[in-house]
Amino acid sequence: MTSPIIRSTFRQDHPTPSADLDLAVLLEPVILHSGATEGCEHLPSLMWLTNRLQPRILTLIGASQSICETLSFFLHSHALPTRLEICQTPPINTADESGLYYLAAPLWQTETILDWLTQQARPAAGSNVFLFEGIHHAAEQSSIWQALKNIPDCSACTLTQGQGLGIVATNPVPASLAPLLSNRPNTQALAQQIRMRQFLAFTGESWLHKSLLSTTKARAIELESRLSTACEENRTLHLRAGWHSLQEKALEDKINALQSNIQKTQEHFQNFTQNMTTWRAGLEPARKGLSSLRGMARLAARILARKPPLLAEPPNIPALPPQPAPRAHPAVDTSKNHKNLNILFVAGEADTPGVHYRCERNAEACTLAGLSATWKECAAVNPDDIAWADILVLWRVAFSGHVSIMLDIARAQNTYVVFDTDDLTFLPHMARNSLIDGIRSIGATEERMESVFADMQRTLLQADSGFAPTDALADIMRVYRPVTHTVPNIYDTQTLQRSRLAYRIRQATPDDDIIRIGYATGSRTHQKDFAQISAVMAQFLHDTPNARLVLFNDKEHGKPVLLTKEFPELEAVSAQIEWRSMVPLQDLPAEIARFDIAIAPLETQSPFCNAKSELKFFESALAGVPCIVSPTTPFRQCIRHGVTGFLANTPQEWAAALRTLSADKTLRKTMARNAYHAILWPFGPQRQAQHLATLLPGLLSGVLAAKAMETLIARDGVSPRALPIVPEHDILFHQDRLEQSSVSVIIPCYNYAEFVLEALESVRTQTLYPLDLIVVDDGSTDHSVALVHDWMARHSQRFNRLLLLQTRTNSGLGGARNCAVTHVETAFFLPLDADNRLLPQACERLAAVMDDMTAYAYPIIHQFGGSEVSPPLGNKPWQPMTLVAGNYIDAMALVAKWAWAAAGGYYVSKDAMGWEDYDLWCTLAELGLSGTHVAETLAEYRLHNTSMTDTVTETSAHKQHLVTYVEHRHPWIRLVQRTAQERAESN
Repeated sequence: MTSPIIRSTFRQDHPTPSADLDLAVLLEPVILHSGATEGCEHLPSLMWLTNRLQPRILTLIGASQSICETLSFFLHSHALPTRLEICQTPPINTADESGLYYLAAPLWQTETILDWLTQQARPAAGSNVFLFEGIHHAAEQSSIWQALKNIPDCSACTLTQGQGLGIVATNPVPASLAPLLSNRPNTQALAQQIRMRQFLAFTGESWLHKSLLSTTKARAIELESRLSTACEENRTLHLRAGWHSLQEKALEDKINALQSNIQKTQEHFQNFTQNMTTWRAGLEPARKGLSSLRGMARLAARILARKPPLLAEPPNIPALPPQPAPRAHPAVDTSKNHKNLNILFVAGEADTPGVHYRCERNAEACTLAGLSATWKECAAVNPDDIAWADILVLWRVAFSGHVSIMLDIARAQNTYVVFDTDDLTFLPHMARNSLIDGIRSIGATEERMESVFADMQRTLLQADSGFAPTDALADIMRVYRPVTHTVPNIYDTQTLQRSRLAYRIRQATPDDDIIRIGYATGSRTHQKDFAQISAVMAQFLHDTPNARLVLFNDKEHGKPVLLTKEFPELEAVSAQIEWRSMVPLQDLPAEIARFDIAIAPLETQSPFCNAKSELKFFESALAGVPCIVSPTTPFRQCIRHGVTGFLANTPQEWAAALRTLSADKTLRKTMARNAYHAILWPFGPQRQAQHLATLLPGLLSGVLAAKAMETLIARDGVSPRALPIVPEHDILFHQDRLEQSSVSVIIPCYNYAEFVLEALESVRTQTLYPLDLIVVDDGSTDHSVALVHDWMARHSQRFNRLLLLQTRTNSGLGGARNCAVTHVETAFFLPLDADNRLLPQACERLAAVMDDMTAYAYPIIHQFGGSEVSPPLGNKPWQPMTLVAGNYIDAMALVAKWAWAAAGGYYVSKDAMGWEDYDLWCTLAELGLSGTHVAETLAEYRLHNTSMTDTVTETSAHKQHLVTYVEHRHPWIRLVQRTAQERAESN
């Protein structure tokens, strides 16, 4: 063979290689996409040659799937300008362009390959490089290889890795390959040639060993999977046995029913036979008496010849009952009340906190809605459970043999199946460290997570519909299950109580002047999330000596949940990191309440993070802590930037938000209060119960489903209520014994010094213990404040919480009430005007009729103080349609705080003051929330000429403005005053 000509027509040709042999390419990690090992020892050489030559085309002929997929990934990840062609036989017609060809054994070990290679080696074809796999076999010494090596105008060499790799390059040989292919190298070139071949051989052997090790691990995982499958099949057999037992019982019931019917038929036949015998015996004397008369004999003979139906017909024989039909789907019976539906939530990961949010709390919300609901761990579900359920909700349930049987039974029982997840756990291609950093952080493998995600997807595809906690996640689920509904994560009553108690304890604790920034991540899956703000946080701590970053350790092992060693910038401020031990979910509110600011950084560009729910926001809000969060879609939907929280995306925005909140304590309190009011209804159990009461029957069919669809569409078009307007105010008296009351009485007072003590005394004599009392002075100019303050000091022992507030400027009745309700820490509050009185049992009797879904309860009210006897107020039963014509419910009603928040509080308008309570009842009616009536006289309404009703509300000009204002807020009402005015104007 001739010496190689050092010239090339490749698109990019590196100069003759030095000692730098592109080790970064040679030593890249083994990535065998298909798991096969055939030819993998040649992958480093292929990747190195492709990177050095960058040919216009790389043709793989007969290569294994592992080589094809790995090189495809290599070209994509390195953005090389090379086009990849994959074929099983040598291409007949090739373009006149430079290329790199790889031929697997034994495709090239035929005589025809010589003609093909000679054709490719023609001068017009350009520079080509050919690689032949497996030349160390007998073919290496054969005439074929010798002929290949001796083709004119070609240069060749052999690499030793694995079964050997032959290289043939047509002249002009690329400069990068000249050291490998030179036949007469000088001493320096020879050393370089040996070094190149040794490196290529070494890396090839290394890849082979790593791939074999990977295959061994894969087989070990497969064996482990088979063992797991065997255990699963054992549980499946147990479930099938239960199912067969259920079928045997049903068959036994059918047989018993059939035997019972046969017995009844036999009894009917015996009765019929006995009746025939009696009939024949009664006819015998007549036959004997007429035997001498021929005509009568013939008549008797004809009668005897007739069939029995001439007599009374025998009793009806009941037909056998039909075969029992499959259990009817609850939607088929359109008259069936939704309260009879049975809902079973099935937890696929019962040992994780998510089961509380997606199973326990949703089951409790269903119970609040009047549905029958419970939850079970997936492995514990049996055929009887599925037979009981009308709707089966599978949360994070990965497909398995056990689940397959569950789904078969559900179909046989006509049970509706919903797949529920709170993360992107159903997209196998998402199981990559580059997309979900948590895979790396928790020590899992991509292969394992991909398998779990694939099994989740199988369950989703076999469900009838899907549930997701956010709109963003629901939108992605709809690609696989078009019928997917958003069912948000919520808090429960216990969490609300614990959070508010922790908040009260924090308010009663002396301030230590430390600003605590809390990062309450629940698992070691947020390293990349925190990486976005690590430098900002380090700088903030450096600039703010009294600031602390609160992080958590795993209580069981004492290891940090956030691995700070990955953030060296925090080392300089490590003294300002406060470490706490992780606590159970029920104790989390107390930990959050310690924070001054809560943070929730997320990768906004990650689809996984962008689908996460809002629970970090609403749990912090419950505990009275303001939040700084990344602007993911769910957070943008529920947070008003600068009002209920801060949305921060860039480092500059995070730094500004941290500085602003840490420097302004008043802003922190205001923002936390706004956030609390904003989440109290949307993420509460009452709203979830209302939503599920409509949604779950709507999953089925029939009249209830049609009504549910109408309601869901109507609710979707309603804009959220504004936040309650809370005027600025000061606290003049504050007492909190940290007990748990159920009712707070709130008294707005404006220049009622002559009456307010009577109102206070009526509260003190209430039979309900313990009790909270909040008085708001709305800018009085008389001595009301001094009277109330003195009275509270003397009677403080009677009350659990006792507050005296004063607005900074007169804000009107609605503003004063909102000030009071803001400080209410009980489930219910009772407004009492300062000139009215409560009867001793008012709070106790009203609280007794309230449940978790009732928005308010009102009593009968006696009017006193007038010159004539006045009829009682509030003596009509609760009927929301009656509100169309006007108000019939006085403000002295026990109201749930969540209902007040849902309505956006009392309206604040001094120009339309007086109908704040009527507006509240109308708003609650629009939300579909119910009230209840207590048909007892429990309060007293004072009639006097200085009351607001007489001096403001009922004046002609104010009344007309009031009517216009309320009608504008509620266009559906038809007030008599408006109708009369329009009639007068038309005349």
